[in-house]
Amino acid sequence: MKGNFLKTTAAAAMAAALLSSCSQVIGNTAGQSYTGGGNSSGEAADTPDTTDTTDTEKRSVPASENEAEPVTEPFSLDVSVPEVYKLKGSTVIEGFEAVMQEPELPTGCEVTSLTALLNYLGFDIDKLTLCDNFMPISLSGEVVMNEAYVGNPRYDGFGCNANVMVQTADKFFASVDSPCYAVDLTGLELNALLWQIDNGRPVMAWSTIDLTVSYPEFVWKAGNGQDLIFDWYQHCIVIYGYDLSKNEIYVADPLKGNTSYSLDQFENIYGIMGKQAVLICGDSETKGHHITTDAEREVTMKSLNEMAENAIPGYVYEEGMEAYEQPLPEEKSE
Repeated sequence: MKGNFLKTTAAAAMAAALLSSCSQVIGNTAGQSYTGGGNSSGEAADTPDTTDTTDTEKRSVPASENEAEPVTEPFSLDVSVPEVYKLKGSTVIEGFEAVMQEPELPTGCEVTSLTALLNYLGFDIDKLTLCDNFMPISLSGEVVMNEAYVGNPRYDGFGCNANVMVQTADKFFASVDSPCYAVDLTGLELNALLWQIDNGRPVMAWSTIDLTVSYPEFVWKAGNGQDLIFDWYQHCIVIYGYDLSKNEIYVADPLKGNTSYSLDQFENIYGIMGKQAVLICGDSETKGHHITTDAEREVTMKSLNEMAENAIPGYVYEEGMEAYEQPLPEEKSE
């Protein structure tokens, strides 16, 4: 999210859209929460259970009645953090490159960071394709940021929480029949994320622009009755390294590129933003077939292109959505 837009203008525009085009939400209507309360397996107590890295039974493939070949075990990677562990002190994952969100996605830091993570793992996907085809979106504020990206990342959007990026990643993996899957690590302390870095796994994390000390606040009540809570400096980056002796953390920032921040300052902001983080299990070379995840089943909103396919002729969803405006049929002259 880029915080250089006027929040009063954005709130007024989105609230007006909300009054005119709110729709009923079917499925998960869990409220938005910034506080994690996670456990050592990376599951957050206040967010939907999107994945399970240790219970392969949930990810097993049901055998059809006429299936002749035995069902193979699904790909599963144990990324749970040990109760007792020691950081190496300094680790940098070589070859990780930031993807820049501007100019196309001025408020799309979350999906841009996910793109950088997928690119590092060997997947050929660009930020606009990932944004338009796979990210659940709510243009008119029907839901809160736990269920979709709220707003328009191509214009003046708000953002989304970690589990929405899990849904986006898993929808993409389904499209390429990859056995990879995303894990919501929300609730873990920063040191637990650095332990993942020690094990060669970059991690998406929620922060603020320039590590500005800012706090989430109530914006409005969404169409599903939940309170939309938002930090006007919300941002998302990918952690790919750290150095305890230098008190530095190395991140791929979609507004700045590859850069470093004060480890202590980053830890403070990470906590304010609800300790939100996402990890990808596997890479483009991982063998196997995709298995539908709980995160995919919990998607309640469509992507931009899915909405465009069902667009009402002549209706513009939001200012700045010209790409999705459908022309009215030409009138026939008598």
